[in-house]
Amino acid sequence: MRAESSLNVSDASFAYVEPVVRQVALNVSPGSCVGLLGANGAGKTTLLKLLAGLLSPDSGTVRYGDQNVADLAAGDRARLIGYLPQRIPRATGFAVHEIVLMGLYSLLPARHWEGRSEWLAVARALRRIDSLHLLRRSFAELSGGEQRRVLLARALVGDPSLLLLDEPLAALDPGFVLDFTATLGELRDQGVSLVISSHRLSFVRALADSVVVLRRGEFIAQGDPGQILDDELLNAAYGTERFGAAAPTRESAR
Repeated sequence: MRAESSLNVSDASFAYVEPVVRQVALNVSPGSCVGLLGANGAGKTTLLKLLAGLLSPDSGTVRYGDQNVADLAAGDRARLIGYLPQRIPRATGFAVHEIVLMGLYSLLPARHWEGRSEWLAVARALRRIDSLHLLRRSFAELSGGEQRRVLLARALVGDPSLLLLDEPLAALDPGFVLDFTATLGELRDQGVSLVISSHRLSFVRALADSVVVLRRGEFIAQGDPGQILDDELLNAAYGTERFGAAAPTRESAR
């Protein structure tokens, strides 16, 4: 049974040297999908790391149910949260099945080595994203898109209640984008909470119940994607005037 707790962010701020996330508030209820939009450097990745417990807020709180996410033990966190980072690790010398298995390391039983149930979980995760054929391949020898698929499987292998994805569609071909969008929709319908950072507006509109638009670490809009994502807001978020502008023609370019 999936956890029925909500993820709640209250007035959370974080800075490396300069502030990156500023007094943000967010609620992610079970089985909902929140999309994060904003230009590069807006604070999306840092916010996801705060949600994953990889960073602790300088002020404010990030809680899953009644617990601070950053205080969760590694095993408890892995049971609840699957996280896909934006950057692909080098991981030289590891096979695909070993990369996916890393998502279960903090969940291994007292014997500290994998058994049949863990290997079945690895196979299920790879099958879910149509990549079981990569099982024995070297991770370093895969294409960028194939590596991204494997990391998606690693995020899914623990069957988490909350899935945090940072640019999950980078380097993926259009066919797989459609398949994976459907997979995420199925997970959401099964009660998995999703928080997804993406630059693909069509992808976010297809999945998200609500969107958060960030600019320089602050929320400038939050709500139903069909209602708030207009050209004026997108121009403000991405620092352009091109949304809503007429597309250039060959004649105008001469």
